[in-house]
Amino acid sequence: MVRRIGLLDRLIARLRAGALDRALAAGRSPEAAPAVALRAEHLTEAATRRNLARSLRELVRRAGGAPAPWSRVVPVARTRVLDASPELDRLANLLLAPGPVGAAGVAQVQLLITDGTGPLYNPAASEDLALAAERAIQALEL
Repeated sequence: MVRRIGLLDRLIARLRAGALDRALAAGRSPEAAPAVALRAEHLTEAATRRNLARSLRELVRRAGGAPAPWSRVVPVARTRVLDASPELDRLANLLLAPGPVGAAGVAQVQLLITDGTGPLYNPAASEDLALAAERAIQALEL
């Protein structure tokens, strides 16, 4: 039986984006529920992938520059980002490549960029940034 996606499903996908991203990043199938499918569809759209790739490249660029003393921009974990820059660059390239990608990988990138306590921003984070990028690369590749 095919179920139509309704307004409630769209609302859930928007309001619970973070939770759905975590579920997708952990390997939940996009077919598990309509809201999960909608979120996976949004994440894998070319525009979303371009924005994430642009964000990754901007974070690497910021890590290589001088820190702004009175900026409202969240500072990156400079050493971690610079050390993982080859993996982050490869990740950005895969996001920009034509063709389909795994929703789990895009969700992992989304979480990596938006988690202020994660290895992109927190020098004391327990997760290794290069390994997190490698996991996302593997999950992107279908």
